[in-house]
Amino acid sequence: LEKYRQFKDNRREKAILKNLKLLKNPKALKEDRDYAIEFFAAETDPQIAIPSLLKRFDYSLEHGINDTREKEKALEGIVRFGEEGGTLITKHLQSTSKIAWPIKALRAIMEENELVICLESILDYGDIYLDQSKVDKNYDILCYLRDYKLAPEVGHKLGHFLQVKDERVRFAAAEALTEQQDATYIDLLQPFVFDESSDNIRIRKMVIQTMIGQKWQLKPAPTVQPGPLLENIVITKDYHLSTVPA
Repeated sequence: LEKYRQFKDNRREKAILKNLKLLKNPKALKEDRDYAIEFFAAETDPQIAIPSLLKRFDYSLEHGINDTREKEKALEGIVRFGEEGGTLITKHLQSTSKIAWPIKALRAIMEENELVICLESILDYGDIYLDQSKVDKNYDILCYLRDYKLAPEVGHKLGHFLQVKDERVRFAAAEALTEQQDATYIDLLQPFVFDESSDNIRIRKMVIQTMIGQKWQLKPAPTVQPGPLLENIVITKDYHLSTVPA
């Protein structure tokens, strides 16, 4: 009986390795890759099925329709495990630069507040400006966070990215905060109101427009004085920003 059990285990292990190799290979025959996806989509152990199916998201085929169909099958095989797959998907997101489809999986199984916490957790707060792939990944994640309501502790963490070297990342972080329409973040955003550097032109314009639209009051500071700010914008006596009629 023990020999039979070992035989079955060995056979199963070989089948897993064989199908994983096919699933990861963009040059494999479509029929073989389809079979491999179906193999893992039918697997009952999430520790085997989910990490394997997530590998299909790491590349794209030239044939867009086939690529989408395969990824949709892989997605179905992942989300059927429900919340049980959250940790495995998050772990994968921490190591991959291909995040769009794994995030689709998280959206299908997580509540919004859980998803926001997960996305924030995979941001890289290190000094990564020389690693463009990591910079791009931070940018993409911040763009996703823009579309969600952020808990204050998450929003304030994003303040880190207002100071990084990549302008796109700074802009994405500022946009995520301005989209909250929450005066909680004035301390983080107000410095851009007075930033005349060419590096932050887009951010300055966005922050000023947000402060005018939301009627946010500027925080007292030596640099904050009523009077002209820009050609068509003034700081009022009660420290709001206002446009000047032409």
